[in-house]
Amino acid sequence: MNDSKVNSDKKKRKKSSPFKDQGILEQEIIEFANKFKTTVVNQATRISDFFEMSCFNHIVGFYLLNGYTLSVQNLITGKYRYKCTTSGIQSNFSHFEAIKKINKKTYKFEIHHNLAVQSSQDKFIFTTPDISIIKKGKLKYSKEYYDTKTTFSYVENNNLMTFCEVKQFNPFPELLFNFIGVLNEIMKDYINDNGINHTPSHIAPSLMISGKPNKQTKRIKSSLESRYCINIIYDLFYSGNETFSILNFDKLRITGKKPIN
Repeated sequence: MNDSKVNSDKKKRKKSSPFKDQGILEQEIIEFANKFKTTVVNQATRISDFFEMSCFNHIVGFYLLNGYTLSVQNLITGKYRYKCTTSGIQSNFSHFEAIKKINKKTYKFEIHHNLAVQSSQDKFIFTTPDISIIKKGKLKYSKEYYDTKTTFSYVENNNLMTFCEVKQFNPFPELLFNFIGVLNEIMKDYINDNGINHTPSHIAPSLMISGKPNKQTKRIKSSLESRYCINIIYDLFYSGNETFSILNFDKLRITGKKPIN
């Protein structure tokens, strides 16, 4: 096989791969932290961790572009610490505060990474979206959730504004349908009423996927987004900065915005 054929095959694999060079993601995260005059505790060990961190930053960027004032909260030894697993309590990790004033009223929220959320169907069960936007100051702690009496941190369902799931895969049908199951569990009103009117608005529940879609998954995205007020976002390894840029962020659905028929 000649060199030109080998190089061509490599380019094709790179173009279709849901993976991205870890060094590029690390640099993007460092540059993002620099905007907020902080540094990052690098506790990530997997490429999926870096992708989650990158998606978290995109959501923070969305709120900036949507007129919120953002500030870093709870630095750990002077550095920002992402929560890259479901274990651990929120007070040991950093988060962002998002503030917006409308008609002289100030609204305050927090953007958290891997925070347990109470079900909208059953107050005794919880699940952990990758990114959650909640009302400020509504974190709760309990020693009654685990048999071991380990401290459990969570937010009650009525204090959840929206959430995002992050998946480092090429999209496939079951992945997309599973997201609707999570939506039904923690924001059931989005299943019944196509959304909730929040003031101020938030990004609609979103599934953020690293890889590129095929014909089938494009069709499923179109169908699900026509039924529910959600975002299914593909190809975030290669188009994340473009998708969440000032030119394109307003194409993303927000809470209370009805699907386009």
